[in-house]
Amino acid sequence: MNMTQARISISGPNDLLTTVPLLLGFHPEHSLVVVGLVDRRLQCTFRVDLPGSADHLEHLPDLTGQLSLNGCDECVVIGYGEQEVAEASIERAASRFFNAGVKPLDKLRVFEGRWFSLTCDKPCCPAEGLPVPESSPASCEVAVAGCHAAADRAAVADQLAPAPPGRRAAVERAVAAVLAAEADLDWAAQRSQDLHAIDHWLGTTALPGPDDIAAIGLALGDLDIRDYALRRISTGRFEANRIDLWLWVARHMADDLLAPAATVAGFAAYRFGNGVLALEAFDTALRASPNYRLAQLLRAALQAGYPPAALTNIGTADLEAAEREE
Repeated sequence: MNMTQARISISGPNDLLTTVPLLLGFHPEHSLVVVGLVDRRLQCTFRVDLPGSADHLEHLPDLTGQLSLNGCDECVVIGYGEQEVAEASIERAASRFFNAGVKPLDKLRVFEGRWFSLTCDKPCCPAEGLPVPESSPASCEVAVAGCHAAADRAAVADQLAPAPPGRRAAVERAVAAVLAAEADLDWAAQRSQDLHAIDHWLGTTALPGPDDIAAIGLALGDLDIRDYALRRISTGRFEANRIDLWLWVARHMADDLLAPAATVAGFAAYRFGNGVLALEAFDTALRASPNYRLAQLLRAALQAGYPPAALTNIGTADLEAAEREE
């Protein structure tokens, strides 16, 4: 279940269908997508897999709670796939939304580069469908804001694929060297060094080499340093383009150091509206450390549909205390 959020105006199906892949981060297939609206402005986007057939609609997740949580009063329901299962899923979902007080404005199906309307039978929506354009004014606006669409979901997961063995081995050697060097530092000096590393790399567009990757990865293992990084990300001042930094660090970490870095990467992706990438990052963290509490909390919030704005208190002392009590 994936969620992204942006406030943009949508003027019709072409705007919507060219923008959805950018908001999701990949081109959906065999999917049900619901676009939630508030006052006719796009508020949130959720995607789930279609069931295997129209005979198994009970397996289609219900997204009414997510739309309600985001204050949506209207929506557009889009099915990506073959007619029978896609249209049955669209109708089932639209009925649930209507009963929950979220009015479906339109119901669309996309298949093999063409779109079909389930609500319009006028000449503007012919039975043979219309081609999905490559771009629109709305999609250009979203692309300029930094969104892009990968070819498929697997391409999103590849952003967290482990770095080549040689580079990971170099980072492992650097980790050992950093640990040896830190043995001679007192607490205040080590803390200052860790904070400086976070600040430095958040203030540049470069990616660190093995020594600095090791220093950042080790620093994030300290809850105070990790939460400092989360607070910096929450400001949105420097980090909108630094998701690449956290992904880069996570890809080089051994399993025993992976969870904090992957969780921070997921938080950054979530905070800036890339729910698909965020989910992949949290899953990566939990595969390495199944009980890593912050990854569990953030993953649950993402799947429940909490908007990125709800993350403003992540990294605060109250949340940190609650996590430690768990």
